[in-house]
Amino acid sequence: MFSANENILLRQHKRRVVEYIESTIPDNALELGTSVMVMQVSCRQPGCVPLETAITVVFPRPPSKKKKKKKENGNVQQQEQQKEDVPAFPQPLLPNLEESRIGGNFKTRILKPLSDVTLDDVLDALPPNFEGGRRTTESLCLKARDMTFAQIGQLAGNDDTGDSKEGRRLLAEYLKVCLEEYVERGCVAPEWGEPFTPLDGDGDEKKEDWPQKEQRETEAKKEAADGLENLNMNDKWGGGGNFVFRRPDEENEDVPELASNRTPSIIEHSYASTSKRNKYVSSEQMLQQIQKSQHAPGVRAHCPCCDPDSASTYVDKMMGL
Repeated sequence: MFSANENILLRQHKRRVVEYIESTIPDNALELGTSVMVMQVSCRQPGCVPLETAITVVFPRPPSKKKKKKKENGNVQQQEQQKEDVPAFPQPLLPNLEESRIGGNFKTRILKPLSDVTLDDVLDALPPNFEGGRRTTESLCLKARDMTFAQIGQLAGNDDTGDSKEGRRLLAEYLKVCLEEYVERGCVAPEWGEPFTPLDGDGDEKKEDWPQKEQRETEAKKEAADGLENLNMNDKWGGGGNFVFRRPDEENEDVPELASNRTPSIIEHSYASTSKRNKYVSSEQMLQQIQKSQHAPGVRAHCPCCDPDSASTYVDKMMGL
């Protein structure tokens, strides 16, 4: 519960924010009865800010137009009134804002308590339909990007040391895979702290960890280099491959096309191999690899980074030399 002084301050902040919003609404819309509601609400859901400001702009209901029909019944004329299904203003009170035309509500929020809200925060939360509004798809994308980068820097560190850079890279790679899985599942987030549920049709072929993925990449690069070398040799001796003239079949009676059984180019081969490999690694498998690669010092025995003075580690270093 708020004390008396806190309630007075809260009302002052509400009045100030309401004035900010009303300054972006045309005078004719305010004269017709447009009202602004501002509330400070708390959010207990994971990932929410503790206090945020909820804004609702209530536009007036347009007057119902009535049509008059004359019905003759002998010598008596009766008038019957019929209302329209959806009353609306001829033009929206705010440009291109449908809620202002039909008398609806426009809602937005600012992820700050009322006491911290400024005029710039209000303009960033309102679309360009309001005077001075700056909320667009581009601004939302940039805001989401900046917030994500800021969180990565806070978790892994913003300095230029090797550990911080590697930590930011691992988090970015993990989030990239998570976003792909998020889109594949219809932009439905999993439960807080839980992995994504597997999609229908996910088989054992997707269970591939990072070492296997790196081995696949090495083999693909070697095959691509060999294919490029073969292509260069064929070009040197005037080209290679047998050309075949295909006859038009019953289903496709187009002009016969010239086909060649040449070797796929290095770009086609690399793209196909990369696309086939990337869909095998899930966010859960990547998270397991990150946990294996980063652990607290002294946890694992005979580990090169935890126990560098052990005999097995020393032998491994000598054999590596």
